[in-house]
Amino acid sequence: MKPQGKAGERFRTDLKDVIARYGKQTSPAHKRFFWSLILAGAALRAWLVWQPITHDEAAAYMAFATQDIRGLLSDYSLPGNHIFHTLLSKWSTGLFGSNVVGLRLPAFVAGVAVLPVFYLLVRSLFNRYIALMALAMAAGFPPLAELSAMAHGYSLSWLFLMLSFVLARHFVRENNGFTVILMGVAGALAMWSQPTAMFGMIMVYLWTLFSMLTKYDRSLAERLALLGAGLLVFLLVSVLLYLPVVIDHGADQLFRHASEGERNWRTFTAGYPDKVLELWMWIADPVGWVVAVLGFIGLFQATYVSAKYRTLLIALALGAIPLSLVLADAGDPWQWSYTVFFFMIGGAIGLFYLLKSIQDKLLPRLGKRTRTNWAALVLFLGFSIPGSTVVRNRVNHLPEAAACAQELVSGMHPIDRLCMDAFWEAPVAFELRGRGVDAASLTGRPEHGGLLFIVWNDQKGATPDLAIMRCDLHIRDFETPNVVRDWPRMEIFAARSR
Repeated sequence: MKPQGKAGERFRTDLKDVIARYGKQTSPAHKRFFWSLILAGAALRAWLVWQPITHDEAAAYMAFATQDIRGLLSDYSLPGNHIFHTLLSKWSTGLFGSNVVGLRLPAFVAGVAVLPVFYLLVRSLFNRYIALMALAMAAGFPPLAELSAMAHGYSLSWLFLMLSFVLARHFVRENNGFTVILMGVAGALAMWSQPTAMFGMIMVYLWTLFSMLTKYDRSLAERLALLGAGLLVFLLVSVLLYLPVVIDHGADQLFRHASEGERNWRTFTAGYPDKVLELWMWIADPVGWVVAVLGFIGLFQATYVSAKYRTLLIALALGAIPLSLVLADAGDPWQWSYTVFFFMIGGAIGLFYLLKSIQDKLLPRLGKRTRTNWAALVLFLGFSIPGSTVVRNRVNHLPEAAACAQELVSGMHPIDRLCMDAFWEAPVAFELRGRGVDAASLTGRPEHGGLLFIVWNDQKGATPDLAIMRCDLHIRDFETPNVVRDWPRMEIFAARSR
């Protein structure tokens, strides 16, 4: 019988009960396998964290994280400012230095932390066997590892979205007002990490509503009132967090950013097929289309056999499709990355029933634990081993930026100056920052006899002349530039000031 104390006290009691109950109901072997998958998923993400910087990461960091807190919280001049992530990366690089690990640490931690929360959600909805296989897929799925190792807010939004779902599950069962408040706060933090988390949060609230409508009658009015209060908390906290942006840019900038061009029904219908193909390729490329098709077959099987899963999918579709139509925006694949977790639940359900059928008809001695552990191992290895190299190679990492920064630090003198083309400016500036050099202090015209170091990208159609003009200088004021270093995507020239 549940204690009838305050909502917060009941929540803490329920949390202790869940920990104790799951601890008793879970075998030591299952616990070991669970933690092995978490550690293996963390290792996969850590390997990707050490890859060189990308242009988008460097541009977002140099544009926003280098500002003071007021500027960081209010500047939404580019949609790459995932504000909560930017704030955490500012603190992280302040503690651990301006390097790729310090920059990516918040996304990495969130990308690992979401795994046990996802397991808890699936286990609370279905059972520990389905949860373990779903965890294996999430831990080893290369696209999720890819975004968990890049300095963007997507993995943070997943974490808070999953926390919201776990809290929603608790609210449906226990009708706890404290839970619904936490659910709203977690949802607002998901939004603050990535505005497109709105799609996922609509899914959470719709699923909560559907679950209550199908389970309760006499207490439904009270539960709906609490859900409405929690939704109000979500909206109020979200508005409060984004208030600096709204004051400076307006609310429309969050969902219809000026830099993304015109959005209307014509552009939406013209670009929608390409967006769907991009999403499919983002999901299927690392694991192969055969595996992806088999996964979706499992999803359809799960939809057929599980009413709970059908409710999840209905909420997912209603959370995504109508708002996408209203905004006339199909989004990029990363925007829909949260849906992968729910597709994996379907795949795990389908696989669970397939293995059960094999046991019943072919291998009666194949117990649940054995078949689940082997399936989870095959899923993790089958996803991670072939796919990790694919996601590493498809991301445009820029090792030249670090090499260039080292060359400049060792080769420049106080009278020299630096001029870079638009593509390399942010990545090289980030790497210089990690070496204690402010790239902005190196701009301008060098002293007489000093060198102007020119960093440019010949693949982007730039020339040393154009790079110099971009820096408000003129080529006639310098001697003929000489090549200092030459890489496939970058060249460094030096021109002496006349």
